[in-house]
Amino acid sequence: MAELSALVPLLAERKLEFENSNNRPILQTLAKLAFKSLIWVVFTIWVATIFFLPAEFGQKLLSKWIKATQGSIFGVTGSIFLGFSAPILVIAILACIYVAAFSGENFERNNYKFPRYRLWTFPVLVSGPFGVVSAAELIGIVLFSTYVLWSLSAYVVQIHSMVEGHSVTLKERSLLVLEIIGLRLGLIGLFCLAFLFLPIARGSILLRMTDIPFEQATRYHVWLGHLTMAIFTLHGLFYVIAWAMEGRLLQQILEWRDIGVANLAGVISLAAGLLMWVTSLRPVRRAYFEVFFYTHQLYVIFVVFLALHVGDFIFSFAAGAIFLFILDRFLRFCQSRTTVDVVSAACRPCGTIELILSKPPRLHYNALSFIFLQVRELSWLQWHPFSVSSSPLDGKHHLSILIKVLGKWTEKLRDIINSVSDNHQNDLSSKLKLITVSVEGPYGHEVPYHLMYENLILVAGGIGISPFFAILSDILHLSSEGKSCSPKNILVIWAVKKSMELSLLSTVDAQSICPSFSDKLHLEIQTYVTQESEPPLGIKSGQEFMFLCLLSASLCSMACWSYIT
Repeated sequence: MAELSALVPLLAERKLEFENSNNRPILQTLAKLAFKSLIWVVFTIWVATIFFLPAEFGQKLLSKWIKATQGSIFGVTGSIFLGFSAPILVIAILACIYVAAFSGENFERNNYKFPRYRLWTFPVLVSGPFGVVSAAELIGIVLFSTYVLWSLSAYVVQIHSMVEGHSVTLKERSLLVLEIIGLRLGLIGLFCLAFLFLPIARGSILLRMTDIPFEQATRYHVWLGHLTMAIFTLHGLFYVIAWAMEGRLLQQILEWRDIGVANLAGVISLAAGLLMWVTSLRPVRRAYFEVFFYTHQLYVIFVVFLALHVGDFIFSFAAGAIFLFILDRFLRFCQSRTTVDVVSAACRPCGTIELILSKPPRLHYNALSFIFLQVRELSWLQWHPFSVSSSPLDGKHHLSILIKVLGKWTEKLRDIINSVSDNHQNDLSSKLKLITVSVEGPYGHEVPYHLMYENLILVAGGIGISPFFAILSDILHLSSEGKSCSPKNILVIWAVKKSMELSLLSTVDAQSICPSFSDKLHLEIQTYVTQESEPPLGIKSGQEFMFLCLLSASLCSMACWSYIT
């Protein structure tokens, strides 16, 4: 690798064609700033409305808002929807325009001469129940925690003032406090629910605008899911305790009013939510993933019966975000109905499946993308994510993925490919038609960050090397075509369990892509085998084995082999 100095900035100015922001028209700059400012204003007002609603002046403003707007044909429900659900829909519409008009402007973030701290990437917590937490994520956690605590404290103060002025018995006061606190917890949980569905929409325009990849946004859904279900559980528990004290628990649970709150619908919704919550806990999810997956489809029951439980008036508080999720789910369903051809399917000796698929015409991906894959012979419901291991420059009509055989789904896929290969050795077209594959995506970063830095350090373990093959292939193609390409020094650090996995290096043939790549690129690969103390039989030394792998791949100019026992 080139020698680096602490005084030399890692982020130098690039001369890429798309980064010359000095030539950008002033009107385009102002339009971008105006859209971004408008989105932030709407979002801030929306969040502030939710945050200050528990306060007395917030409730007074809500009453005035309802009186001023309920004269429309939608009545009070329309007023609530307009105040609490419409803002997120407006933000989504503005985000669509913003992404369509300024999607290429994201490249200019590399125009800084010196390194700078970014809230989204600067880690502040590296261990704990949340894992690695960036500064922006910590701010979000603090804001949500503050909102919940503030809302509870504000409602408790209001309840105390309500009860204090009435001469009632201790039991009646306890029942009143329990039911009111349960009611307020339900409202707090409903607002948490409004945010719960935003990060789980895979193709969300909001994620694209903020450049948050879906795999990272999923953890926000997990955090919000735990918080939401904890609040809803307490909501139901407070009511159950109050009804049990009154001696009419069964009667209240089975009650279903045509007008007002339907208790039985709430019980069904909470039961579905609890099943999803318990099976999503890490120990259960890791041991019984299919149980978690199929149980999570109960979200339909959860949402439908929640709407029946609270009615259209209260459900309007969270309807906007749920509508965006439903829209995303519908669009993904339409996209995933089309099947793709399996150009090639092979099972490698190292326990990895290589699939080469025909690329749908409207699917545009980059080297950092991943897709969801469905094999109908295995399951009509299960979709599994896999990183794309090929560059879009490898070919316009196909893409490739590498799949590590680790679970039941991948084992069944391997068995199907092996059985098809055995039965149709001389009939390739028949062999490939027996596997029905659908593709959904792509997802991930749309900005090619790997092309924005001169020095790249790529660290992978096992099959995690798959997206780095796409990155290397992308850089090699650009170098071969003589296009501007920032990376000049690349260090790949790869740890594998068994030495047989090193054969994956043959998936990228650097010599055929760019015969003179060693003159344009300094590439170094360091591999570490962690569960073998001796080279495999037939190989005299680890250096010779690494040399053979690299020779077949023609991938790097210098490599290092190490053993960790």
